[in-house]
Amino acid sequence: MFALGFLALKLKPELVMPILEAQGVDVNAFIADSMARRWTYAGSLLTLFALLIPTLAFLFRSEANPSSFVLLMIALGVLLILGPDFLYLRDNFGYRINTVFKFYYQAWIMLSLASAYGIVVLLQNFRGRWGTPFIFGLIILLGISLTYPAIGIFSKTNNFKPPSGYTLDDFDRVQRENPDEAAAMLWLRSAPDGVAAEAIGGSYSQYGRISIYTGLPTVLGWPGHEGQWRDHALQGSREQDIETLYSSNDWIATQDIVNRYNIRYIIVGNLERSTYHMNEDKFNRFLKPVFQQGNVTIYEVP
Repeated sequence: MFALGFLALKLKPELVMPILEAQGVDVNAFIADSMARRWTYAGSLLTLFALLIPTLAFLFRSEANPSSFVLLMIALGVLLILGPDFLYLRDNFGYRINTVFKFYYQAWIMLSLASAYGIVVLLQNFRGRWGTPFIFGLIILLGISLTYPAIGIFSKTNNFKPPSGYTLDDFDRVQRENPDEAAAMLWLRSAPDGVAAEAIGGSYSQYGRISIYTGLPTVLGWPGHEGQWRDHALQGSREQDIETLYSSNDWIATQDIVNRYNIRYIIVGNLERSTYHMNEDKFNRFLKPVFQQGNVTIYEVP
């Protein structure tokens, strides 16, 4: 953001200055602080520029050949790392975390491919007294780099004895840990489509599990993630409305929420009971339970 701000100050100061001054920004302090922050970790910045400048020089001076594509990958990889230092996508975090890891993924892929090509070229060209030390150093470097994958794979796979067996289907875990809810999800998969109401809660949790494992739409998923990628205002009163749906004693208010979101299925399980002050009697009085097993009941709106 500093780069754009600094450029704008130079090109159109008469447009930028009033905006900054209206916000109470001391322009001189802004520039000085931005420059100071860039040089706090000058080593990384200088390393990237030291790699980028000769790469661009070779790229534009040489004729097109296989190495040109590799040089282009190096240049793009470095620019993808440098870019988030000056620009980022503003989101509800207020800082550049998402821009960094989205861009860095691509950067490391490009730099890794370029490095692999570079190693092959060096192996072909290093002969005599330089060849042996290079190969020896390369073996040490690869050994150090592979330490984590070699050791970590046993930890991540439970010594190749995964609790759910050799499968990529996480639903196996649900069936093992909560067979009643798994049966409800299987029933919903075969039932006619419709909006399912379920408990709403934090990210990286069991909330949203009905929608996740059945594919049915729900009123609101994880509020934090929904707000992160969309305007929080779009959620409106959805979270509060679902709380009212489960906890209110007023059936008219409950029915209004059902109609507002076109809800067809209302899920009542342990997660709903632990999240809200549940009033389940009203569902039994006004709705028909279409599925019941153990502690899970599904009510269908006629």
